[in-house]
Formats: sequence, C-alpha cells, structure tokens
Amino acid sequence: MVIADEMPADIVDRLLWRDAQQMLGRHAEPGVDGNCVWCGWRWPCAPRRLAERADLASRQPWREAWTVRHDLNSIRAMPGLRAGYDDRRRNRGCFE
Repeated sequence: MVIADEMPADIVDRLLWRDAQQMLGRHAEPGVDGNCVWCGWRWPCAPRRLAERADLASRQPWREAWTVRHDLNSIRAMPGLRAGYDDRRRNRGCFE
C-alpha cells in the first residue's frame, strides 16, 4: 500500500481512510526477525491487516466502512496498540 499525502478521489469515508493510512504507516514492514517493527507481532500483524481492510472499506458504501470503523475503535482500546499512540511516548518507554 502506498501512503499518499493527498486523498484519492474514490474515497467515500475520509476519516476511515485517514486512520487506515496512519496505521499502515506505523505497521509498515517486518523487522529482521520477521516481526512488525511497530508492535512486535508476527508480520503481517493484526493491526496491519485491519488497516488494509480499512483502506479498502473507505472506498466502499458506508455499510462496509461502518464495521471496519468499529474494529479500528476496538483496537485503540488495546494497550500499546492504539491507533493514536504517540511516537514520543513509545521512545521514552512509557506504555500508558
């Protein structure tokens, strides 16, 4: 997936697309050990797969996007896997 600065014309759910792009950027690649460089789960990690689903759903009618949006919100509640997790806090070793 390519992370673009500008929103493609075929996007229906802009917020879902933006959230997906943010997660795709964080869970971008496996490390040398084959695990995600962001969360440490086996690549492709669950957040990466969810972000890919969200990217696709953001281009479809709202009924498809609705389910994925709830999935994204539920992953935010997981400690250390929140989509809005701040890089600075991660680098300091603070896992709130």
